[in-house]
Amino acid sequence: MLVLGLDTCLQSCSVALCDRASGQVLSYRRENMERGQAERLADMVDAVMMDQGDPYEKLAFVATTRGPGSFTGLRIGLSFARALGTVLEIPVTSITTLEAIARNVAHNPERLPIVVAVDARRGELYLQVFDADFALLTEAMAVPAGEAPGHLPPGPCLLAGSGASCLVDVEKGRLKADCDVLPDAEIVAMHAPVEPVPEALPEPLYLRPADAKPQGPLENVGN
Repeated sequence: MLVLGLDTCLQSCSVALCDRASGQVLSYRRENMERGQAERLADMVDAVMMDQGDPYEKLAFVATTRGPGSFTGLRIGLSFARALGTVLEIPVTSITTLEAIARNVAHNPERLPIVVAVDARRGELYLQVFDADFALLTEAMAVPAGEAPGHLPPGPCLLAGSGASCLVDVEKGRLKADCDVLPDAEIVAMHAPVEPVPEALPEPLYLRPADAKPQGPLENVGN
């Protein structure tokens, strides 16, 4: 089953074509960037697909991150995924950026809870806690950085994400995981849910109001 994964939510743009049945990553592109995902995403998708002989007709799903993250960035990825799914008449599935980052933690022999903390700017963190199997232990939230320790598990945990460093507490066993701090399309393609088949298109996950009024409907985002 071929799945095309996309991520544009934070400081990168990545695309991956994966075979879920075999667990293989067939083609992959990633560029780190603060902005400009709208200009790069379509070309990166075409490049990934051409690597495998242009197998658009063989795609079973399009998978994307849906936030939280940059308001413009997450809308770019969602809009592209929804448009491609409509054109190809295939389902579109999604995963949150926080779960995608949690799944970057590949080494957790003590099976500790995983805390994902993402720098949301303005002195805030996007925060969520998962168990060792990536099941949710808390809802996703946006909290002032100074209040974040009060939302952590009482015992040891692994910290992941761009805001993890400020929560490290060696005495309490709160240690930073050795993993990518950004979501990645490979994780998205491999772990976005495909069963049951989503009945509706994914919606963005916003944890706080936008700094500025969005420019038109989600489907029309182009920059």
